[in-house]
Amino acid sequence: MPSPALQLRAPLLWLLLPFVIGLIVARHCPVPTFGLWPATATAGVTALAALAAAWFQRNEWWTISLALAAGFGGFVLLHLRYPGLHDWSTRPPREITVTVNIVQVFPTAPKARNLSGIAIIVATDDNNRELLGRRIYYSAIRRISVPPLRSARYLLRGVIEPLPRETGAAGFNDYLANLGIHHRLTRAHVQREIAAPGRFQRFCVAAEARLESILQEGLAAHPGTLSLYVGMLLGQKAVLSSEQQDAFTRSGTFHIFSISGLHVGVIAGALQGLLQLLRVGGRMGMAITLAVLWLYVEITGAGSPAVRAFLMVAFLLASRAFRLPGNALAALVASALATLLFDPLQLFSTGFQMSYGVVTALVVMGRPLTEHWLARWRPFALLPRINWRWWHRALEWCGRQAITGMAGCWVAFLASTPSGIGYFGVFSLGSLPANLVIIPLTSLAIMAGFLSLLCGLAGMVAFSALFNSAAAIILLATDWVLQRGIALPGMFFPAGFRTEWLASASLGLMTATMVAGAAGGWSRRYGGYWPPAVLLGLLLIFGVKFG
Repeated sequence: MPSPALQLRAPLLWLLLPFVIGLIVARHCPVPTFGLWPATATAGVTALAALAAAWFQRNEWWTISLALAAGFGGFVLLHLRYPGLHDWSTRPPREITVTVNIVQVFPTAPKARNLSGIAIIVATDDNNRELLGRRIYYSAIRRISVPPLRSARYLLRGVIEPLPRETGAAGFNDYLANLGIHHRLTRAHVQREIAAPGRFQRFCVAAEARLESILQEGLAAHPGTLSLYVGMLLGQKAVLSSEQQDAFTRSGTFHIFSISGLHVGVIAGALQGLLQLLRVGGRMGMAITLAVLWLYVEITGAGSPAVRAFLMVAFLLASRAFRLPGNALAALVASALATLLFDPLQLFSTGFQMSYGVVTALVVMGRPLTEHWLARWRPFALLPRINWRWWHRALEWCGRQAITGMAGCWVAFLASTPSGIGYFGVFSLGSLPANLVIIPLTSLAIMAGFLSLLCGLAGMVAFSALFNSAAAIILLATDWVLQRGIALPGMFFPAGFRTEWLASASLGLMTATMVAGAAGGWSRRYGGYWPPAVLLGLLLIFGVKFG
């Protein structure tokens, strides 16, 4: 019987792949002069044809019709959601007064004078009517005691200017362009608050302050460790020192400060274990777990990586709770489709590509490779297991854990290296051993922090301080290892692709190679588990320039 790790089915791929192709075409092709109605009509007709083919059990026509409907649907959806996606203004910079609805606030240091983020223009003067409904990047001087919050409306006055055309490089302007933003409002002043943030947003701000105070219990005398702790648990990267940011970036482990799959997964696992101890399982356990995770995601800012991780966990837990035929790949595809339906432009963001690329690699290659290596780990094979002593079992267990960690880190290294070179300009050879050490340690620290928050919310401050101290010891060890590790020669190299388009192309090619390997059962006939490593080697030799 084939291994369950090789039995991965995701029927929604028939929708996701053509839908993604439609989004890509729409991202690079403006609306035709005759409008969107032909594409819309084609999407509707092919969708009806797919339904008819399914009714009459014509599988070949069903496949073609469904793919065409999804492709044209993606093209139409992106243009409808972002009608000015291809409109680049040529007007010069000018002073303007606008009313904006805050969509996202970028994290800043507590005493920073400037605030920045993303907002939607909801009101302006008659000379700038074309900006209504557009998303902009703003940078404003803090003039009020409470900084702008999500869902609130403010009157801003500043200088608005168009962004330069995207160049394909991995700069901040291209990051904004991939979000559909073509203007930035700089040197702005917050004139006044037009509409206060909603009750839920105010609750999230107060809850974040409360959680931060719990995490500070017993650690006030250790600001360096406290900044790592708060930054990791609450995603506040701005509290990190420049030395800390530099060390984690060079080692390829800075992702632990972005609320993402690691945080959501560890907390979900801890919640599931706690609920099992309390004899709460099934659909009730799923509902409690998802409610707590959703609150955690919202309180920490509802960043795109956190929302994507939440959706992945939600689909996976729902398939188990309702006993649906599902697996990790199916949950991953469903979450990707839901994310792109809600915000199609996320497809072109670095975070979306990296997170789904790495998680896909772990699903399609990580687990099979782990089982492949574990099958060859047979210590004391000549000694019957019934005669094993405690140290035999301890050694065998430690070996299994080490092999599992090495397989996961190796696959993550293969999947993330193209992105690290293309988007961050670093080839971090040390990320492989660094993640092998850092990920287990930070997982323990996150779990200790979660238990600290539970105790603090329950009024058990002494236990919060105890768990905080345990997490601090783990983080001190982590920081010590990292600071000395990056000083070793050969841990990282400045690097970049010879042509900019290779950044996204290499990531897509690596993912496709791993998916093809999984489709072939990682058979030796097709090269076994070597093709992704060979591909990375070829990219480093022919596509990357170092220094």
